[in-house]
Amino acid sequence: MPKPSAQIRGLKGQPMFQILTRCRLLEKSGVRVRHFELGDPAFETPAPIVEAAVKSLCDGNTHYQSSRGDLSLLEAVQHTTLSSRHFTPETSQISVTTGANAGIFYALKAICDAGDDVLLPDPYFPTYIAACHLADVRANFYPLTAEQGFLPEPRQLDGLVTAKTKAILINSPSNPTGAVFSKDLIRQLYDFALRHDLYIISDEVYARMIFDKEVGFYSPSAIDQCLQRTILINGFSKAFAMTGWRIGVVIAPAEVSEKITLISESIVSCVPGFVQEAAKAALVASSETTNSMYTAYRARQLRLCEEFRKVGGFKCAAPQGAMYVFPSVGELTNSSEDFAFHLLDSVGVATVPGVYFGSQGERHLRFSCAGSDENIEGLSDLLNKAVESYASLKK
Repeated sequence: MPKPSAQIRGLKGQPMFQILTRCRLLEKSGVRVRHFELGDPAFETPAPIVEAAVKSLCDGNTHYQSSRGDLSLLEAVQHTTLSSRHFTPETSQISVTTGANAGIFYALKAICDAGDDVLLPDPYFPTYIAACHLADVRANFYPLTAEQGFLPEPRQLDGLVTAKTKAILINSPSNPTGAVFSKDLIRQLYDFALRHDLYIISDEVYARMIFDKEVGFYSPSAIDQCLQRTILINGFSKAFAMTGWRIGVVIAPAEVSEKITLISESIVSCVPGFVQEAAKAALVASSETTNSMYTAYRARQLRLCEEFRKVGGFKCAAPQGAMYVFPSVGELTNSSEDFAFHLLDSVGVATVPGVYFGSQGERHLRFSCAGSDENIEGLSDLLNKAVESYASLKK
């Protein structure tokens, strides 16, 4: 009997969805599960965005589109980029993709040959590993330690570069840690990429969710306008509660953007026109449409941190951005996976083991703040109960 490719047999995908499957089985048996595992906003997509898609469908916008993206959406991306990052990319630099995850994979395929390597943060978002795996690219990690606030130390990066290194990937604000890279740090990382002639792939999916105003948001694209080495990845899922719409944007040097567009064209042909109309509506919508969501995420982050302070063995600093908290549980366990599944099975609290984000996350758990406020009510009581039962099991 034929077998799948050896390369695909090692593919792990996104473990958060595998945790969700386990949650669904528990819920089917009558267990109440508090969901903190997925970064899927509980908010519905704002009405103006949905209405734009419905109108587009009613107007017959159900045919093929340009593989690069509809011109009106590209122009909206230009306008938004100017207001947020202070430059206007050419339309030849913009590629509309079926989500930011796809954009990351396409970018790697566009710039890397088989056997090249890419510097990835640790902790990292699991899609980075899957994208490298599919692109036949080696992941080489640079550590983001809790002691350094999950921020990279640029002086440590030089020793990680090999003759095969093609890019460094950065993620600010970070999933899973919520850390935000300062303007000075971003400039140091860009100088590092320049010194070693690397691309710098900047995952900016959470760029609108900055809660530490002293640090603020800064993109390496502001340095070179994505003309030389910066590849900017962005999406609509988190910022606009559009996880199911599957649309993202990549801004890159024109020759890279051309290849990204061709890869996308070869795999999915194009992003549906009515989805692009929804995305355009999101970009031009009033900030009031989304600010209430970001305010709710921040309130949940702070509430979670308060709940964790009531639990022995949990330590958690308020993150600077994104929609997660990343508490340390190192005083309780050496296995974040073991403890996370104990939380799920014993008290119905679904979270993601920090080790799923890399070795630097081993003594942490990731809690998403995308769910409902009700999930947080009385959480510390459940966690204390689970801590006690876990300690008893380990005696």
